[in-house]
Amino acid sequence: MIKSAFRMRPSAKLLIASAIGLTLVGCNKAVSEVTTPVVTPVKLMEVPDVTLSQVDSFIAKIDATDRAALSFQVAGEIESLNVKMGSMVEKGDVLAILDPNDYQLALDARQAEYSLAKTAFNRADQLYSKKLISTDDFDQTETQYKAAKAAYEQAVTDLNYTRITAPFDGVVSITFAKEHQVVGANQPILNLIDNSVMDVVFTVPVTYTEQYGLDKFSASTLTVSMDSHRDVDIPSEFKEISTQPDVDTNSYSASVTIQRPQELNLLPGMTGQVRLVNDEKKATIKIAPSAWISKHDTTGLLYRFNSENQTIQQIQVTLDEHGDVISGLEKGDLIVEAGVDKLASGQQVKAWIREGGI
Repeated sequence: MIKSAFRMRPSAKLLIASAIGLTLVGCNKAVSEVTTPVVTPVKLMEVPDVTLSQVDSFIAKIDATDRAALSFQVAGEIESLNVKMGSMVEKGDVLAILDPNDYQLALDARQAEYSLAKTAFNRADQLYSKKLISTDDFDQTETQYKAAKAAYEQAVTDLNYTRITAPFDGVVSITFAKEHQVVGANQPILNLIDNSVMDVVFTVPVTYTEQYGLDKFSASTLTVSMDSHRDVDIPSEFKEISTQPDVDTNSYSASVTIQRPQELNLLPGMTGQVRLVNDEKKATIKIAPSAWISKHDTTGLLYRFNSENQTIQQIQVTLDEHGDVISGLEKGDLIVEAGVDKLASGQQVKAWIREGGI
């Protein structure tokens, strides 16, 4: 009877078991919160190549070194136009032809007249040598012969003028006429440019030349990069710079010459930059204001990220008079860029990755 009095009801057992389970879960959660450290994410900046700070850049544009506006030297109807804009041609290629029929007929007529005049002159020469004709008669025959010869040679030239040939290797930049169009003598038909060797023109502010001099360009290493191919540095050779600045822009006009890389399709009018390595400038690194732990006169403190152990270390760097870093950092170093007041040297952190990289 006593044993049955202390028998636990099933509902009570379930209640006690639930309470014990909840207690264990709460304990495990508390232990997890204590044992799992919070790793702070940090925004990083990568130190660039310091030599880039010694590069001066100038906005530039391509201009053709050799260009020719081609036209027929005689009038007529265009029989064929063998090129279009962008066509690559070689020296001597026939680019356009006028209908030659009229000029061929004129040549045939002038040739016949020349043959007759030549025969008459040869006969007169023989007679004159034998004193069988007067000097006046001989001179008249000679004059007619020379006139017929000149007319014949001009007819040959006119027939040759019915063809336009390429004066050099290049590319057709623009055309102004179409087949079967009647054109006049010296009317522009197309423009041809040599795109193997090209000029790159740019302007230099007067303030720059006052600081470094006009001779800076002829004595420096110059490269060109196009806006369409910024990762390609094209070697260039200094060509010229004006000695008088433009009064409107207060700048000098300058140009360099480049050999067009085979893999690049460069045309006049394309824009880019001329870059000059200025060894008179200090190699410096600009650091965001939010990255400084402290900064005083010629020194400053930063946090450098160690990617191997995922920790940060406090480092001291040397500054110039403008507050830019001149020593203490190397290309590729990762510097904490923000939130430094909440960090400590030796602390484990993780790089804050945003879309597109650090």
